[in-house]
Amino acid sequence: MSKKYNAVKNSESNASQTFLKGAAVMTASMIIVKVIGFLDKILISNLYAYFGDSYAAIGTGLYSNAYEIYIPLFTIATAGFPIAVSRLISESLSQKRYNDVRMIHKVSKPFFAITGTVCFLIMFCSSFFYIHLINSPYSLYAMLMLSPAILFGCLVSIYRGYFEGQRNMFPTAVSEVIEAGSKLIFGLGIAYLIMKIGSDGYKADGTVFGLTFSGKNAELDAMYTIMSFSVAGAISGIVLGSIACFIFLYLRYKIGGDGIPEEYYRTSVEARSKKETFKRMFKTAIPIGLTALVMNIGTLVDAAVIQNVLHSLAITDGKTIVNQYKEMGVNLSNQISKYPDKITLHTALWGCYGAAVPLMQLVTAVTQAFGTAAMPNVASAWTKGDKKELKTSIETVLRLTMLFTLPTGLGLTALADPIMDIVYASQTQVVIGAQVLKVMGFTAIVIACVVPLCSMLQGIGRVDLPLKIYTMGIIIKVATTWLFVRVVSINIQGGSVGSLIAYSVMLVVGMFLLVKHSGVMPDFVSTIIKPLIAAIACAVSAYFSYFFISKALSLILAALISIAIAGVVYITILLLLKTFTRNELKFLPKGKKIVTLLEKYHLIG
Repeated sequence: MSKKYNAVKNSESNASQTFLKGAAVMTASMIIVKVIGFLDKILISNLYAYFGDSYAAIGTGLYSNAYEIYIPLFTIATAGFPIAVSRLISESLSQKRYNDVRMIHKVSKPFFAITGTVCFLIMFCSSFFYIHLINSPYSLYAMLMLSPAILFGCLVSIYRGYFEGQRNMFPTAVSEVIEAGSKLIFGLGIAYLIMKIGSDGYKADGTVFGLTFSGKNAELDAMYTIMSFSVAGAISGIVLGSIACFIFLYLRYKIGGDGIPEEYYRTSVEARSKKETFKRMFKTAIPIGLTALVMNIGTLVDAAVIQNVLHSLAITDGKTIVNQYKEMGVNLSNQISKYPDKITLHTALWGCYGAAVPLMQLVTAVTQAFGTAAMPNVASAWTKGDKKELKTSIETVLRLTMLFTLPTGLGLTALADPIMDIVYASQTQVVIGAQVLKVMGFTAIVIACVVPLCSMLQGIGRVDLPLKIYTMGIIIKVATTWLFVRVVSINIQGGSVGSLIAYSVMLVVGMFLLVKHSGVMPDFVSTIIKPLIAAIACAVSAYFSYFFISKALSLILAALISIAIAGVVYITILLLLKTFTRNELKFLPKGKKIVTLLEKYHLIG
């Protein structure tokens, strides 16, 4: 047993306190992980830009394509059962059925191992077919390299679901940082070595790792081949990170213990049978897993639709698109060809879209952490039938979600151009990616709100509703994306528009269902309206501050000062509107002093 953590005592503590602590740990971890992941993609993109501006967009496109088939399979393998394990362990602890906790963990291990192995083999084999579906043969090596990560991701999920169900977010948080750090260090290093050795070899004797090239586009084919190996090298960092993550969690469980003192096992009722435990897990996991699967298959279909529509546009209206971006200072003329199999314009535009996505994910990842931390607390309150605790948990999640997502999402829209210019070296990605990001800022807000909403619906036992919400949303998303992307003047920007429309509908429906089935009516003024007013003022101040300051100072300095001004405006208006509550603030570091100070000036709700 770990002396540092007692899951039984933690399950009996105040729900708001454990949620805020768990959310704080997961948020800090998620920010670190996403910043590392963001740096990874930036450095990879800028690495390829060093060898040629147009190569950056292609490299990012190949990197993104590897994930499109990986994510749905990884979701099949891991999405439902870790959440089911977390929810059932939380329920068992609240009901004092401690032997059930041990049995749940025991049953989950062989399932994850078998599922991971099967999904790994499926991805490895299906990669050969998917590259033809998206007209991107250079994506193959990255896809093959990524496939073992599914197996190790499953093994990791055995322990993450267990600890999260105990409201112990620390092991998950540390393991995610280890995984992200390994990906950055090993992946970037290997990618650079392959790019360097491959390009030097081609310059020396015209070959790339023993492969020869001929014809009019020999040099371009050679560079794309080197990039395909290099991207696979970058992906290898993900596999190594997953292995390091599993080793940490396994040792944490073996050395630190399961968090439940032995005497609680002796006094607990007998555990349910393996068969009954598996049935409970299966019944809980399937709707959750199908929800995530539908979402990610929808994303896969969405990616395939976008790239196929763009490929068709490149054939019929390629010169029009090239001229459109030429007016913005971007040269894409070498991405079109009279031979369809030599066209890479769709991959380049997809790479620009992929360059904007990590910025959006910095917003959505934090609320994913809120959802992870909220689910056990909501499930515990629901199981105990405590409506007051349930209302507090729901309002806390909504308020924190809005407080973070509204200013950051609107800020991305307001400062899209300078942000992309600071982050990326490739002018192609800067110009086109900024146009995408202006819409993605709004999209980030609604996506970030939908995730914790669905987690709370799962927490109150309605695991079927997120599946229905996401199914509806994906149908809307694919349809609207197809409609907008096929418009030549919109092209790649249509992907963001489709997401914005779909997730907005999902947000409205999800909120309605949460209120209906929880029986709780949140205070929308304090949780949504007040943060929205402050966020609008924040974004407006950021835009105009940058507009004037950039005339006198450098790009980076102007952006940083504008963000600082916007932050001061945001906090000031939140305080004037009395948005924060005593219970939320007192759990912050030196929270009591903060509460006393704000009460003195009547700035607390």
